[in-house]
Amino acid sequence: MSGEANTVDVSILITSWNGRDLLRECLRSVRDKTRGISYEIVVVDDGSTDGTPEMLRNEFPSVRLLVSKKNEGFVKANNRGVQQTSGKCVFLLNTDTVLVNNAIKILFDFLESHPEAGACGGWLKNRDLASQVSYGSFPSLSQALVDALFLNDLFPKAHFPNRGVFPDDRIRTPIEVDYITGADILIRRELIDQIGLFDENFRAYCEETEFCYRVRHYAKKKVYFVPEAQIIHLGGMSYIKYRQHQLQLMYSSYNKFLRKHHGAVYSFATRTLYAWHYFVKMVVRLVRYLFAPRNRREEQRNVLLNAWYSVRYSLIPSEETTVR
Repeated sequence: MSGEANTVDVSILITSWNGRDLLRECLRSVRDKTRGISYEIVVVDDGSTDGTPEMLRNEFPSVRLLVSKKNEGFVKANNRGVQQTSGKCVFLLNTDTVLVNNAIKILFDFLESHPEAGACGGWLKNRDLASQVSYGSFPSLSQALVDALFLNDLFPKAHFPNRGVFPDDRIRTPIEVDYITGADILIRRELIDQIGLFDENFRAYCEETEFCYRVRHYAKKKVYFVPEAQIIHLGGMSYIKYRQHQLQLMYSSYNKFLRKHHGAVYSFATRTLYAWHYFVKMVVRLVRYLFAPRNRREEQRNVLLNAWYSVRYSLIPSEETTVR
């Protein structure tokens, strides 16, 4: 899988936590689909208790394994793992992914032929190949105003700033974007050497967004979505399926991002617009819940609660105690 130190094209870095069977499927897809480039695989096992290290040693002995005694979280695990890689580029890949095609080579070839690009990512899909959020716009006051005026809901094809974009077949060639979803992102080695990888103040959510912000605004490189590279993301979920602690952690991360790069007042104004957006949705969802048939009451209740949590944590972001 790998060549001499500092000679491989791509270092594939995967962080795993109690995802043994998913990791096995992911590694098999990398082995079966990746051709035409040299690569190494580094797996950081983040305190798993499901036999992941033993599975790797038995079934994938060529994978470089780093084992943490305790669960440190996705951000710290990736920062630790990237120090052990040697490729010209580093490919961050989630455990719960399966390559559809020779996606890593497609992304690597794109970076090789586009020196202005610092990072890129592919098209994330569900198992049934339905589209998932694959890229998006940075959280910002202008983007939050788009949310508050429901412009993306009213004009879905107008390409207003959107925190999370579901690509469609109209996108046939690579496009420049603000950030790439962290489930798959290929990064130039020299870029990591220049600006580092993830800010460890972000425990989960928004860490890839903040990294891409530094790529664009500090390193002055571009970030691209490359639709030809396609990857199934088994852990992807729709917004309405998020649990309370996930929304709490998400809006805490938005607050950290906005405060870090724009200041406290800017963060509060932006989050207030997010809260307004979901307050209106909450009112609509309350009506739907009250008039929902009995067999749909539970579903409508969950949708209503998610809107309430989004309002609450937009206005009063707070940390969630659970790392994962």
